[in-house]
Amino acid sequence: MRRIYLTVLLMGSVAILLTAMNQSFINKVKQDRYFDHLTPEEATNHSFYHKVFVRSDHWRYGDLYGLCFLPAYKFKLEPFRKYPHNDKLAGTNRVLYIIGDSYLADKELDGAFKGFDRVVFLDDRFPFGPLALDSNKQNFLILEFAERNLNGYDFKKTSEAKWTSADLEGKLNFQTGYQPVSGAAGLPANLWERINRILFNKDLSRNLELLLFDDRAFTPLKEMKAAFNYKITGSLPKEVAVSTDKSRLLMNATIDPGNKQSAFRQIGSEELDGLLGNLQQAQQYYRAIGFKTVSLAIIPNPVSIYDAKRMTYNHLLERVEKKTTLPVISIWDDFKKAPQNLYYRSDTHWNPSGMDSWITEVNKKQIYRNL
Repeated sequence: MRRIYLTVLLMGSVAILLTAMNQSFINKVKQDRYFDHLTPEEATNHSFYHKVFVRSDHWRYGDLYGLCFLPAYKFKLEPFRKYPHNDKLAGTNRVLYIIGDSYLADKELDGAFKGFDRVVFLDDRFPFGPLALDSNKQNFLILEFAERNLNGYDFKKTSEAKWTSADLEGKLNFQTGYQPVSGAAGLPANLWERINRILFNKDLSRNLELLLFDDRAFTPLKEMKAAFNYKITGSLPKEVAVSTDKSRLLMNATIDPGNKQSAFRQIGSEELDGLLGNLQQAQQYYRAIGFKTVSLAIIPNPVSIYDAKRMTYNHLLERVEKKTTLPVISIWDDFKKAPQNLYYRSDTHWNPSGMDSWITEVNKKQIYRNL
């Protein structure tokens, strides 16, 4: 009997190890597990795969909660509103491009903005490009930044592949009907590289932790440990901070003055001028490849709205909006005055009210209506 138990244990361990070595399967598990909270309960898949692998509280209650598991900040995230395209509306021959970050990623935006037939979102966290516009359309661009990501922006070092000056002179950037897609960088070039990547997977330990311990069954234990440590020692994971009024979790990188993304790191005029110069370079490049307008939208850090007085705030957002040459879509004043909560209390991002407010502000801009 003991031999049978050992055999079963060995076979189970090998199965788990092989599963952890299969990075494409792990990536699917991550996608399904971390975005399952956005699926309506009635549409939840009850397959064996779903019951075994898609059981996590890591993002269900916010990315910051998933890092610390403090039960006092266990708030279920509200799903974002969908903006499907209305095919009954008359065409405008206009396309809106947005190059942005996680604030707008994975959202259905096609019908969100008035006066556009289509919305193309490009996630600047991943490689894409070079952008080839349809010359038969009027193309507009919004550069969207979370305030923390604006720090250190360098146009030449983005993950976007760009046209050269010679390409632009030859008008290679215009390909009628071209549909840009995000690239999948780093794919193995041949079979041996694929085998090597599987056998020597650098993420193996993280994958094993994902499979073995990132499950709802462990949430009560994680919460108990987190609550005890915070109450006794005040300790938190290095990525997480608690707001001064204790009402929400915040991303520690936006608070720590030693971090480049901090709202409390003092920024001198030379650094500010360098940032403004990079935005101007971006504006010139995108105008050169065919965009009619290139606008700037900066989303404030949650700490900038709700906890800016905890230290000396650097006012980067306001300074950039005041001095940039780009047309600005500003929500700073509206967000500061808003009586309702605009950000998740246990996540680094805005909530549906915050996003809806931003979309409303974009739709107010006359630059998109009258051109």
